[in-house]
Amino acid sequence: MPRKKQKPPNIEIQPDMKVLLELEQSSETDGLDTQLSLYSHVEEVMPDGCFLIKMPIHRGNYYPLPKYKPFLLYLFVQFRMFSLTVRFVERVRRDNLLYAKIQPVSKIKPDQRRDCYRLECSLPVIIKRLGTDNKQESPFQGKILNFSDGGLAFVTNETIKIGETLTLTFEIGTTETVEAKVLVLEKADIEGYRHRVSTRFVHTCKSQKERFYKYIVAQQNEILRKIGSESELL
Repeated sequence: MPRKKQKPPNIEIQPDMKVLLELEQSSETDGLDTQLSLYSHVEEVMPDGCFLIKMPIHRGNYYPLPKYKPFLLYLFVQFRMFSLTVRFVERVRRDNLLYAKIQPVSKIKPDQRRDCYRLECSLPVIIKRLGTDNKQESPFQGKILNFSDGGLAFVTNETIKIGETLTLTFEIGTTETVEAKVLVLEKADIEGYRHRVSTRFVHTCKSQKERFYKYIVAQQNEILRKIGSESELL
């Protein structure tokens, strides 16, 4: 028998709903795009179908959302995740607070794509690289800036080349070691570090990928909980 078509989810955008914005960010050095995840919440649903979210903050400043350029916005409803394509229309200031007016350009759909999750963090990482004689050189240290189950970005003072394969070791409640390929190199904008490195994991272990996913989701849920608590104090 043919499968029945699933009905679209009966999800409506509502005030206080937690959201995650996925934006493309171009590298200043090589022009390659990386993903940036920003958290916010819905302040108001407007009669014209648009809605206001609190203007997301990145590194202590309001992030300049791309005007009229579509991007993905994720909604968190209990333990489920939904997505829709949206556009940023304009800034709205109310009572000395800044909001972004958002226009939906697609319908809401269930979305559990694990590769979309990206967690901003500050975790120490031990890095090893292969020498020219195919032996591992002495390890050196760095600091993780963001982390997904598909790769991570870190800063370090060691010179690294695009295309290198590194071994990364870090703690997320368990000690994890994973191989990663260097995709992007940039000048670090964090004091005490010279280089920012973006990598993609070379996964060989499904259980490790699952551990990464569970850790990231747990940390993001905690961030969303804190956002909700802070909003209640405003």
